[in-house]
Amino acid sequence: MWWALPDPVAEMWQADKQPETMMPADMTAIAHAARSRGMTRRGVLGAAFAAAGAMSAGGVAHPAAASAQVSHVAGARDPRRGAVKRYDMKKSINLWAFPYPERMTLEECFTVAREAGYHAVELNYDLEGEISPNGGTAEFGAIRALAERVGIEISGLCSFLFWPYPLTSNDEAERARGLELAAQMAQAAHDLGTDNLLVVPGAVHIPWRDDHTPVPNDVCD
Repeated sequence: MWWALPDPVAEMWQADKQPETMMPADMTAIAHAARSRGMTRRGVLGAAFAAAGAMSAGGVAHPAAASAQVSHVAGARDPRRGAVKRYDMKKSINLWAFPYPERMTLEECFTVAREAGYHAVELNYDLEGEISPNGGTAEFGAIRALAERVGIEISGLCSFLFWPYPLTSNDEAERARGLELAAQMAQAAHDLGTDNLLVVPGAVHIPWRDDHTPVPNDVCD
């Protein structure tokens, strides 16, 4: 569908501005008028260049034709962007982004994340500390209540423990410990009030570990 440029451009030409006398300032006016129409930066540039091409070498006798060309550049909607359903997006940040627990408490981390505009924080399960096998339903419930009091959600639970205790390890003891920790994390996630638990069962390559037996690619297939 084609549409004409807004009134500022038409008014400019009604004041006897002819194509052969157009100056850079006039092109700026075209871009400004296109921008006022809600066009994107790319659309504005396309509008200005289309108008410039229309005015060159006697190609267009009247600016109205240039307006029509400009409209085609920016007026069409890309059907591929017409999502059937839209979702409200939320921003979450991992607790590893904070100097916790060395320099900040959990409450301070939650507060800073909320004030920075995040909707949630992803927590990390460790072998020691507040979020570890040392905690239970009461302790994790208190962390959940703390997050609610601060006004931030707990988006999920993850852990680095699947690196030293991968579920795909050739060592039976390592696999057993990994399964044990996974079960504890699942219970912790429930107590924290989140449905999300990140489990990394194994890896074909871990560049920062030299004591890891990688999972063969054909096994992953």
